[in-house]
Amino acid sequence: MSGPRLFSAEEITHHAYEVFLELAPEHLSEQDIDDFNAHREELGFIEESEPSAHWQGIVAMEIEPEFYSEVTIGLELENEDIVFARVLISRDQDAPFCHVIWKE
Repeated sequence: MSGPRLFSAEEITHHAYEVFLELAPEHLSEQDIDDFNAHREELGFIEESEPSAHWQGIVAMEIEPEFYSEVTIGLELENEDIVFARVLISRDQDAPFCHVIWKE
C-alpha cells in the first residue's frame, strides 16, 4: 500500500496563492489589495514553511508537518514586512484543506 500523494512545495505554494487571489477581495481592504497589486512584482513574497505551533490553537485537528504547509503572502518593505495572509494548506492531494488568517 502506498502513502498519500503529496503536492510538492512549489505546487502547494501555487495553490495557496490561488486561494489568496480568489478570497482577498472578501477579506482585505481595497487599499490593501491596491497596495499588493501595485508592488507585488518588485516587493511581493510567498514563503512556504512547516506549520508553526500557533495553528494548533486555531484549527481543531492535529497538524502533521509532513502533510501540511504554511504559506505566507505579503510585501517585503525596507523597514518591515506586510503580511496579507498566512495559509495553512494540506499537501495531501486526496484530502484538501485550507485555512487562512488574514491581515487585520
